[in-house]
Amino acid sequence: MDNNIIDLKKIAAQRENLHKNHKSSRPLSKNYEYLGLKGEAKFAEEFGIPMDNKLRPEGDGGRDFPSVLGNIDVKTARKAFNLLVEVGKVVSDVYVLAKYTDETDEAELLGWEYKDKILKAPTKDFGYGIINHYISKNELIPISHLKDIVLDKQERK
Repeated sequence: MDNNIIDLKKIAAQRENLHKNHKSSRPLSKNYEYLGLKGEAKFAEEFGIPMDNKLRPEGDGGRDFPSVLGNIDVKTARKAFNLLVEVGKVVSDVYVLAKYTDETDEAELLGWEYKDKILKAPTKDFGYGIINHYISKNELIPISHLKDIVLDKQERK
């Protein structure tokens, strides 16, 4: 087994234990923390921005990666039909949707959008009692455009 997978599973278990009794913790699917870490790892790999694996009792505040565009938050789901961001928790400057596939244990970056567009998106409860802003994956900006912006600006520094 790949050391990266072992490390991600270890970090996911540590995060689950750390947040187990917090009222803000809402694991909405099996291996919730691992799923999120796989999306973040894919983003880190494709963009060359290191992951922040530090254990944070209060979470990361919805900010996974710093970038030239501001903070980026990666949202990972098995059923990644929409980019979902909880109402009242739109804090990052950019949101990325990733799809996780159990069979391959891989995440794929599907698209992205700016904070202002998320805030203007319609809202809905998708069955978990949480109201989310949502944008269809088909309406998101392609990941290649985010790479063009972020990687080009990083090179100019």
